[in-house]
Amino acid sequence: MFSTYEVETGRRGVITRDSHYELLFQCRYIGTTVQTVVAEVSPLLDPPISVAALGPIRVELRLGNGQCISKGCNEEDVAYASYYTDADYPVSKVLRDPVYVEVLLLEKTDPNLVLTLGRCWATTSPNPHSMPQWDILSDG
Repeated sequence: MFSTYEVETGRRGVITRDSHYELLFQCRYIGTTVQTVVAEVSPLLDPPISVAALGPIRVELRLGNGQCISKGCNEEDVAYASYYTDADYPVSKVLRDPVYVEVLLLEKTDPNLVLTLGRCWATTSPNPHSMPQWDILSDG
């Protein structure tokens, strides 16, 4: 998690501006469930003055099924029109077939929160460090 806030002191008091927040997490698929949110914390060399407030945050990961239901349909156009359900798992994909992944920040109270994905990959085992690894998303 990475967060910075600009705190300015003026004639009328203190104001906070330009909040920035990053949450790095890892997507894991184990059996018939999806496990998410392994956070990596990087300390700042020169941390800003602390400004903190409690608030909810929920991360949701969904796989779009990209199924065309009409003749001549383009799979990419409907990739996120419908999603796999719990009953569809485990989902099997052929290597190099597209995987349509949607990750959402839900129930956030700070409108400035932005989700940035760096890298998501698939492995043949539940161990995220096992080889081989196939990139699903790289360089967000």
